[in-house]
Amino acid sequence: MKDHVHERIGFREIDEHGNAVQAVSPHVPEAPAPPRKGFPVNPFIVALWVIAAGLLWLGLWAVATAAGAMTSPAPYQSTQSTQFMYMMLSNAPYALLAGILITAALLFWHGLQWQKKRSARQ
Repeated sequence: MKDHVHERIGFREIDEHGNAVQAVSPHVPEAPAPPRKGFPVNPFIVALWVIAAGLLWLGLWAVATAAGAMTSPAPYQSTQSTQFMYMMLSNAPYALLAGILITAALLFWHGLQWQKKRSARQ
């Protein structure tokens, strides 16, 4: 019987989840798995850590600079510097909040990844 219906019938091995696996012959050794390519770390997570650190540094710098300018004994400040200090001081809390939230989310993500790796080993 060599028709198109019977040629497609074949046997295959499946795992406990019903996924097809490659059949292993006892006479032919298995080929080693190819080396894994790519980055050892996720570049998006690294970028998020850099953004979080930058936001925290920017927020702390803005608060320190604006507070230092307000308490300085200089009697004269230009209008531009006053406006700039006001903008920095009004935006600093949002930069600090964003940095803290991103850091907390990244720590939560790292905890989940650690938990997955630990449960896979056991």
